[in-house]
Amino acid sequence: MSMFQTAMTLAIANYFWCLLDNFFAWDATWRPLFFGWLTGLLLGDMHTGLIMGAKLEALYMGISSIGGVQASDACFGTVFPVTWVITQGANMDAALALAVPIGTLLDYVNRLTSPIGVALLGVYEKQAAENNQKKYTFIHWIYMLVVAPLPRTIVLFLVIYLGVGKLDVLTGSMPEWLLNGLGVSSGMLTAVGFGILTSMIWSPKLGVFFFVGFAMAEFMGLPTIAIAIFALAIAIFYFIMDHKIITSAGTKVEAKDEEDLF
Repeated sequence: MSMFQTAMTLAIANYFWCLLDNFFAWDATWRPLFFGWLTGLLLGDMHTGLIMGAKLEALYMGISSIGGVQASDACFGTVFPVTWVITQGANMDAALALAVPIGTLLDYVNRLTSPIGVALLGVYEKQAAENNQKKYTFIHWIYMLVVAPLPRTIVLFLVIYLGVGKLDVLTGSMPEWLLNGLGVSSGMLTAVGFGILTSMIWSPKLGVFFFVGFAMAEFMGLPTIAIAIFALAIAIFYFIMDHKIITSAGTKVEAKDEEDLF
């Protein structure tokens, strides 16, 4: 597959996935775990795409949008490094380290097109006030099919077609110590993602399970799947107990109200 075919295939896939996200609000479709797997599937190396998507997912789990502004576009930050590794045989650690800066740069495409959507709000309100349903629907479809997905699709195509092959020249001129540093930084990014996520969900009530899971992995040598099964069992147990407590408390309140009423 030539680089033009690769870029065209991934651009078309990104376009249709943007449509699905706009129509059905499938927030999971743009996540690195899914899009990394999809990119690998389209390029004929699903295993590499899934591995890189999982590593990037660990990083982007701790990155959330604030007020509609994203720190880095997870879709762009996944497609580009996965394509670079699969098509050019690049160093995976170096690609992972460049994922967030690339996603940050390409996220400006979303910011450039967002004022168009804001400008259309006045048009929507005018057509709604005049009860012009045909023109309202037409503008809505233009935004959904053209304004929202097409600019980022064109940019994705150009970046992959013009940029992926050029990165080999850049990495080929890098000294070994710099490549090793990129490998270390990619591992640190994953740890930072987990750290941010942990700080968001941390509570004294559940914090003890973090140390239990660490001890099970470090000292008992249990695989991640086994620890996840134990965690799922504990979560189900807590859910059942909390449900019983809430149901019991509600029953007592109803009985007391009936007694007071009597």
